[in-house]
Amino acid sequence: MRNKAEVLMHPVRMKILQALNKEEGLSTLEMITVIKDVPQATLYRHIQILVDEKIIKIVKERKVRSVTEKFYALNEGAAKLSKEDWSQLTIKQKLNYVSYYQLALLSQYQNYLNSLDEKESTADLATFSFLDLSLTNDQFMNFENELNNLVTKYYNMADSTEETETKTIAVNIIPKP
Repeated sequence: MRNKAEVLMHPVRMKILQALNKEEGLSTLEMITVIKDVPQATLYRHIQILVDEKIIKIVKERKVRSVTEKFYALNEGAAKLSKEDWSQLTIKQKLNYVSYYQLALLSQYQNYLNSLDEKESTADLATFSFLDLSLTNDQFMNFENELNNLVTKYYNMADSTEETETKTIAVNIIPKP
């Protein structure tokens, strides 16, 4: 078994997880159309690593001529690091992980801006906030719990009967030294 953080931190695997985060069940061929800058053989290799580590799972198989096409989806919660996983990382590994996380956000924002450009739209609905909160430890724990409950509430609200659009919510909490 590999170090989970190292598995998740690889740029190709992050792209695979991002693609699967938006869809419930993609084949490798479908992923190739979404992740255009990764060669097919490389994509197959990294998909297999994610399957072996139980971060993604096969949700469907379809016979296409003599080949079985597999469809993959995220294993709920498996693509996240636990507090225990995080505590075992070195400072360098943590900085690498956060760097990849920020690059993934930047990539999503770039894709969003490109889609606006393709639609010739100027309606940029992205928002950004940067805020310092001065709270006691108890107040902060309450804030963190309420924020988690709020995000979970809306995450679980997904209704496949209505037309929805995915929004990426990214929260960084950095304690002052």
